[in-house]
Formats: sequence, structure tokens, C-alpha cells
Amino acid sequence: MKLEYYNINEFTIYLNNDYMQKIRFDLEDNKEENFRNLLDRLKDIYNLDLYGYYRVIVYINDNYGIIVELYKEDDEYIKIFGESLDLKILFKPESKILYELNSFRKYNIGKYNIYFYHDKFYIDIIKVDNKNEYLNLLEDSKIIYGKDIDNLLHNMIKI
Repeated sequence: MKLEYYNINEFTIYLNNDYMQKIRFDLEDNKEENFRNLLDRLKDIYNLDLYGYYRVIVYINDNYGIIVELYKEDDEYIKIFGESLDLKILFKPESKILYELNSFRKYNIGKYNIYFYHDKFYIDIIKVDNKNEYLNLLEDSKIIYGKDIDNLLHNMIKI
């Protein structure tokens, strides 16, 4: 699990499949309630002071897990409703994730495609067969997802 905290109104939480299994988190049944429970746990772990109205985007990827982006929308909400928390959640199942590498290295993770663009290599995983090698890839790479992928997909060269 990793938290990227940009400011009080915007942050991203990365939850890989291993962490999701440890906390027994399931997005299949009752997504909204399960997600609220997850957010309560994260508030405790990271000591986050969440209140107000947030737009939440949940990127779901079978190989990685989930990536959660939270954006605080309006401070007027606090004036009306106090320190309560309200969420507008958008789930994006089957989201594409690329792994950005500064240099090429062959990984024995299973099936994947590799691309090149602007002096960087990008791995698009089809299937993970070797969990340990996949964890090495996670350590070596930067995760690219969401809007950032759209710009890359049209310009990358498949190797």
C-alpha cells in the first residue's frame, strides 16, 4: 500500500492485490459500502482528516489491484453539513496499467508486451505467472494509469 499526498484536497492511494487479500477487501459485493469501510481503515492508518465532499475514482486492475484518486470538490459542503464525509464514487473496472522503466530488463513474470517512448520502456502485463518477479517489477517501475495512459498509447512503439 502506498499513499501519494499532493495536498489536503487531492491524493492517490495504491492498493496492490496482496494488501487487498490481507484486509479481505472485495469489490464484487456491495462496492459502495465496502469502499467506505476501506476508506475508514485508511483514515486510521494514515491519520487522514477527511470531511466534506470528495470525487473518488477507483481504477481496478486484475494484475495490480486498485488505485484510488480522491479530489475534494467544494468547501461550501462543510459550511452546510459540518465535518461529515460524502463521496461520489466512479469505479473503472478493467483499467489498463503500464509499468514505466528507465532501462530495459527482461522479466520472467508471464505474458506481457513491451513498448518504447521518449527513452522509456513500458510493460503492459497480460498475465502474471511469477509473483516474486512481478514484485521486482513493481520495485523497479513507476505505475502509469488513467489519463496518463491515453497520451502514451498513441505514441508508443511496440518492441
